[in-house]
Amino acid sequence: MACINNENCKFSSSSSFSKLPLIDSRRFSTVEYDETGDEFPIERVFPVYARGTFTPEPNPVLLEFTISGYDPIWNAIREEAKLEAEKEPILSSFLYASILSHDYLEQALGFVLANRLQNPTLLATQLMDIFCNVMVHDRCIQSSIRLDLQAFKERDPACLSYSSALLHLKGYLALQVYRVAHKLLIQGRELLALALQSRVSEVFGIDIHPAARIGEGILLDHGTGVVIGETAVIGDRVSILHGVTLGGTGKETGDRHPKIGDGALLGACVTILGNIRIGAGAMVAAGSLVLKDVPSHSMVAGNPAKLIGFVDEQDPSLTMEHDATKEFFRNVAVANRGTMPNVSGVAERGDIIKRI
Repeated sequence: MACINNENCKFSSSSSFSKLPLIDSRRFSTVEYDETGDEFPIERVFPVYARGTFTPEPNPVLLEFTISGYDPIWNAIREEAKLEAEKEPILSSFLYASILSHDYLEQALGFVLANRLQNPTLLATQLMDIFCNVMVHDRCIQSSIRLDLQAFKERDPACLSYSSALLHLKGYLALQVYRVAHKLLIQGRELLALALQSRVSEVFGIDIHPAARIGEGILLDHGTGVVIGETAVIGDRVSILHGVTLGGTGKETGDRHPKIGDGALLGACVTILGNIRIGAGAMVAAGSLVLKDVPSHSMVAGNPAKLIGFVDEQDPSLTMEHDATKEFFRNVAVANRGTMPNVSGVAERGDIIKRI
């Protein structure tokens, strides 16, 4: 069993796990025996979770984490998992297999992703080897997966803990698969990268092209229906709600997708089309259609989006204050007044067409 801070693996009676049955290492052999001496598979002890065979080469960053024990987010995740196992014993084997049996965050994340994305032709053991191999050798990814976790915990009020984001929030999980797929694409493994993109789209309903460039500290709140195109660029500390599309405007090739500045906030169901720029710290109201550049620290809303004001926050993505009671949302109706089509005129033209 993996332990925190290299302590003895046997939990004492004062441990937070004292209420749980101790797990004998013999239970994890491939053959078990019941009280009568009959063999029975490990499935009778714990549910089967696929584990990869990857054994990473020594990595300076991970080695430092392992030896010093200083990885505050990973340590917090393990403590949360122990407490959750006490409160909900039925999930103890799931929490052990997903978190507590692993030595570091990259390994646990690879395990979770592999078991969520597996199918009959993409085996979980193979996927875990792929994820771990990429993550433990890429310092940027190691930083990003932790900053993304922090973003979810701090900005999403529905995120109860770091461990809940790691285990359950599909926006976070899809984002980390993108990071691995992006690295694979850089390595020339395009087919595998696109296969991961397709699988994430099927499982999570989130479509991020592996060639897109995405910064750190990203929040994909809910994530359902998010589409990020091939040449899109997203800066650091950006918050994106469900249904957001960063797309092109047609069949043009080359650089054709939006560029989102640091600290921007994109509300639910925002559509941004074309090679345009959303400035740093900009806020785009829910349901807006953006077809032109948006200045930094400005607020736009409507269909098509129009400038309706400016924000005081350096990074509105961090405060997530985008509720409809704010004055600038109430001004949207005033700003768009007079832009609605003349309904009577449309009806008259329709009558003319019918008469013709």
